[in-house]
Amino acid sequence: MKALEVLIVDDERLARARLRRLLADQADIRITGEADGAESLREHIRKHVPHVVILDIEMQGEDGISLGHWLAELANPPAVIFLTAHREFALDAFSARAAGYLLKPVSAAQLIDALHTVQRPTRATQTTNQDAPLPMLSVLAGRRSRLVPADEILAFRAEDKGVTAFTRQGRFFVDDSLKELEARFEPAGFLRAHRAWLISRAAVRSIERDAVGHHWLEMDEVGEPVPVSRRQLSRLQASLRP
Repeated sequence: MKALEVLIVDDERLARARLRRLLADQADIRITGEADGAESLREHIRKHVPHVVILDIEMQGEDGISLGHWLAELANPPAVIFLTAHREFALDAFSARAAGYLLKPVSAAQLIDALHTVQRPTRATQTTNQDAPLPMLSVLAGRRSRLVPADEILAFRAEDKGVTAFTRQGRFFVDDSLKELEARFEPAGFLRAHRAWLISRAAVRSIERDAVGHHWLEMDEVGEPVPVSRRQLSRLQASLRP
């Protein structure tokens, strides 16, 4: 049987080394690499997706819960086992579809047992899951990352240097492209209104037409009219009919 591939993610070098030692004698478990944060995790995942990611929750920069949600949105995501020193993160961890949740300091027996009980996800099992939660958006608020659920997002606007997310909690800059956001949020009711705008159908109040024939959306809490391109007009009108 092929060894279970594991990626260790923790911003503390000694913590990563300890996890390696705990798994050193397990012939059926192969550590494919280590990451010390969000950037190095994404670099590893771009090259190869392991069966399991062991992910520390409390890290500098983007935290483990946010990264767990990002991993869960991959086309063929790995199982994620969260590690933390605090019990109160359990609910957040399982909202990110955690396969396991272990409290530090974890023992070798606990870690090995958690890995052996992981069901290796496949593309088929992921695409047939009808109960998947709404996608979440990871945003940076000050120096901490936070998660915004899809039903609190009103629209996304593409700009020269990135994308602005309009949410019920305020406006946030996000690194994803509008195309990436469309692929992730379309199942949650998001539509293109314009090449620069992706909108939540639920947040639209009305479609208006001005004196020169241009169409605009009036939306909840966005604070400005949203342009509608001719290309997207008929699709938007059809989707907004009761």
